[in-house]
Amino acid sequence: MTTNNRRSLLAVMIGSLLAANANAELIISQYVEGGGFNKAIEIANTGDTPLALDGYQLARSANGDGIWGSTLSLDGKTLAAKQVMVFANSSASDAIKAVSDEVENNVTSFNGDDPIAILKSDGSVHDVLGIMGDVDFGKDVTLVRTSAASEASATFNASDWVTLDKDVIDGLGDYDLQAAPEVFTCTDSGATPSFTTISQIQGSGDSSPFIDGYPYITDEDFFVNGVVSAVTSGLTKGFYLQDVTPDNDVATSDGLFVHTGGLVADLVPGDVVCVKGKVKEYYSHTQLVSDMNSYLKQSSGTAPAATPLEPLEGENLKQALERHEGMLIELTDQSALHITRNFSYDYDARRNNMLLSYQAPLYKPTQLHPAESSESIALAEHNANHRVFVESDQKAPNGQIPYYPDFATDPDQNGSSENHLRLGSRVEGMQAVVTYSYNEYRLIVTNELDKSNFVAIGEGFNVERKAAPSVVDADLHVASFNVLNYFNSVADSGDPNALGQNRGAESFAEFEIQRAKIVAAMKAMNADIIGLMEIENNGFGEGSALNNLVTALNAEFDNTDDHYAYVEIEATDKHQDAYLGSDAIMVAMIYKPSKVEVNQSAQVIPMPEQHIEAGLISREKDDTTNPSYDKYQRHSLLQTFDVKGSDESITIVVNHFKSKGSECIEEWIAGVEDSEPSDLQGNCNNFRVSAAKVLGDAIDQVSGDILVMGDMNAYGMEDPILVLTDYDPAQHKREIKTASYTTLGLNDDGTNKVYQQQGTIINQGYGLVNLNTRLHGAETFSYNYGGELGNLDHALANQSLAQKVVAIEDWHINSLESNLFEYSSKYTGDMAKYQDAYSASDHDPILIAIDYSQEEEKKDGAGSTGLASLLALFGFGVYRRQRRHVKR
Repeated sequence: MTTNNRRSLLAVMIGSLLAANANAELIISQYVEGGGFNKAIEIANTGDTPLALDGYQLARSANGDGIWGSTLSLDGKTLAAKQVMVFANSSASDAIKAVSDEVENNVTSFNGDDPIAILKSDGSVHDVLGIMGDVDFGKDVTLVRTSAASEASATFNASDWVTLDKDVIDGLGDYDLQAAPEVFTCTDSGATPSFTTISQIQGSGDSSPFIDGYPYITDEDFFVNGVVSAVTSGLTKGFYLQDVTPDNDVATSDGLFVHTGGLVADLVPGDVVCVKGKVKEYYSHTQLVSDMNSYLKQSSGTAPAATPLEPLEGENLKQALERHEGMLIELTDQSALHITRNFSYDYDARRNNMLLSYQAPLYKPTQLHPAESSESIALAEHNANHRVFVESDQKAPNGQIPYYPDFATDPDQNGSSENHLRLGSRVEGMQAVVTYSYNEYRLIVTNELDKSNFVAIGEGFNVERKAAPSVVDADLHVASFNVLNYFNSVADSGDPNALGQNRGAESFAEFEIQRAKIVAAMKAMNADIIGLMEIENNGFGEGSALNNLVTALNAEFDNTDDHYAYVEIEATDKHQDAYLGSDAIMVAMIYKPSKVEVNQSAQVIPMPEQHIEAGLISREKDDTTNPSYDKYQRHSLLQTFDVKGSDESITIVVNHFKSKGSECIEEWIAGVEDSEPSDLQGNCNNFRVSAAKVLGDAIDQVSGDILVMGDMNAYGMEDPILVLTDYDPAQHKREIKTASYTTLGLNDDGTNKVYQQQGTIINQGYGLVNLNTRLHGAETFSYNYGGELGNLDHALANQSLAQKVVAIEDWHINSLESNLFEYSSKYTGDMAKYQDAYSASDHDPILIAIDYSQEEEKKDGAGSTGLASLLALFGFGVYRRQRRHVKR
């Protein structure tokens, strides 16, 4: 950080240096930001007489936003001379509360990026701890004021504080200012020290050769000379050094992170530094643990040149990153790093970032292989070894990428971001230091990027946006579209919701963006029938979300032949005389009356529920009894259509199975209710298998062409899809079971009708054809989760219809985009939002083309030259996984 940058940061503090003040002896003396709610603030009177605190407030600025939004009045309190007062969070540890004078949760609900201040009666800052601007100045540390800084100051100076480890509360509640550390002179007992090179500390293995097991830190101090490549105070706190003279050994890193625990404002890249510290392996991160008073700037010069990151033949990305740990690197075309999760919120690290993968975006293992197969396990390992997170040092402000300022701009005024990022783009020219945090390798970017740094590649994976799907000429086009909680009940004063919930837009402005995006996408698809998921379940009347969407869509077409109508269920099938089932969202169908007409009434296919009372069963591993579970799934909707101008008819079934989020009883029994199930199929897999069984049994009663589609919340080779398609226990080498404690429908007295008290084994699939797999192979996708691609959205046809399907396309308007462009403004600040089709939802729509002419010719050509022609026509691009990198 340059001197000018330091001044800029300090300039955003409220107030300036404190003028002469009679109460300059009132200061913040200790700060505890520990695990969970272990949070406390200590204030002290450093004077020789008692101090009345009337007119003063303790205050917190959330995320350093410049506003003291949370305050605590100190009126009526008196602080004796050379005494302290401690304010702790009410959920802090007993040890903290034992030395506290008051517990409260307004000011003490801070995190490491929330400045704390004592405010005077006029609202001005009397004393302050921290920096405005969402800077992690105090995350996971205890800070104690030095005795040299015993007077209040409205400007934060990191050197006024001594940093202690997380959850250390030594001295809390006692008047115990820390002595200022001695000035570091880069000497060892007065003599010139013996220096250790960075490459010696790093060594050629996964950990430093100076570390020999627990406690993973050396007893002795090491002296190191190096040139500064980066200074950080957010994700990591300290600075990065590189050997002045590299050892030219590719097996050893020439870079090292020096952890100081706080701001190092006097160093900039290019400074040559002597530093003393202990070598530590911190969660697999080799670093030198020092402090803000154990380094000495010896000279200033040119920042080190970035080293190209180029994995060696036969090594995975993790191994390449380990060889460059702590170094300043640059991505080139030979780095072959591609965006595999777009810039969005990372729930593990609790910050916005991006995920890159080596050579190709990653596929969900169970998209390509059955769960628990050797291939699936190998691919999961491959994925874990071939990814790296891209970070900014400080948390990214809402709606911004700090290293890519043009991200959301529209320079050509096209009503759409022209500087957007697309998944699959190769990243070049990015410079970053290689670090390790949250159990993953991470790149902290050090330079500013523009659009040219994100290269769209054309070999096998086309990341360029398509303005419309590649619709082939056919007799009928059917689409499936998850519309991401299209709710009009709150934002547009629509009819009430079945559960009184709102899962969608929180304002009319958000709803207008959402509606415009969904309508733009549907207009471009121009399908004859569209199955919908996640549309609000608020009935079928004029004020319903379904009518709202259809009305808006029809307004885009001048020709009434292009207008849509929606399917309405019979009154006897409506829940509470209004709704399709009892969930807050439902499935639906819209269609063009000019192309098809409904044949008989729509049918509701009730889906199974899971109910079990608490304490009914015990778990052997820990002798606990079960909590209660009440789990539901959205009902499916079946409608038969006659295709106008032909003798053909088609039955469409739209579905939305239970999500992978919260667990069912099977996860509790297995003891994985708080973690990801080991088979990688997510929570409630057996429950979704039950839904697949109910659905399969229902369509077995239907004659003619059948298309089952929707969001199944299961990837291409997961159990529910196998059950609906070609599951064979011998072929797939796994046992598939339904869920236990399920009900289906109601008894005459209104109670739940038992479906399966105990789960049963599925012996054979229902024989539907996965159209994407037939026409494109398994490597297709409509969804991206955690940087892995796959199809949660499916189109499954019976054999008679499969012969008539000539094309299927996942139109990638959502899965490849940053979700910051979606309608919600929750994490997007004041960034521009566009009313285009991109980021209309989090799932890609699927479009299926059906042709009823020349059936026999199509049957004969299926899977041969016809397939190649279709792929060429679509421009459909998917990576063909380079399996030589998957260990078997």
